[in-house]
Amino acid sequence: MDWRQRRIPNTLVFPVIAVGLWYQWEGELLAGAVLGVAGAFLLTVGPVILKGMGMGDQKLLMAVGAWTSWSVVYSLFLHSIILCLIVMVFYPQNWARLRNNLQIIAAGWTAHRQVWLPGREKTAFSFPYAVYLLGAFVLQSVRDVIGASG
Repeated sequence: MDWRQRRIPNTLVFPVIAVGLWYQWEGELLAGAVLGVAGAFLLTVGPVILKGMGMGDQKLLMAVGAWTSWSVVYSLFLHSIILCLIVMVFYPQNWARLRNNLQIIAAGWTAHRQVWLPGREKTAFSFPYAVYLLGAFVLQSVRDVIGASG
C-alpha cells in the first residue's frame, strides 16, 4: 500500500495501536508499550514537520511501539534510516534534488528568516518509510535469529 500510493490508512493503524496496547495491558507491560508509542511519536515529529515522512509512517511506527517497547522502536527507527540512506546513495537523481532543496531552504532563511520547504513531490527527503521500516525489521529479525542460534 505504501510503496505506490504512499498512504497508510488510519483504519489499519489505529486498530493495531489499540489492540497492541490492550495486549500489553493484559500482559502487564503497558508502561513499556506506552513509552514505545510516545517514543515513536517523538522520534518522527521532526521528519514529519520537514515533510520527509508522512503522518501514516509516524502512526505505523507508533503501532510498532504499541506492540513492543521503546528500545525496539528506537532500534528499528535507526536501522530503517540507515537503510534508507544506503539506498539513497544509489539514486544520484536525488542528490541534485537535495542540493536544490537545501539552496531553497538557505535562500528562504537568508532573505526572510523563514524555512521554505518544497512540496512533497519535489523533496529529496521524502521516501516511503514503511518499506524501509519493514526492511529494518526483517534484517533485525534475521540478526536476532542468527544471534540466538550461534
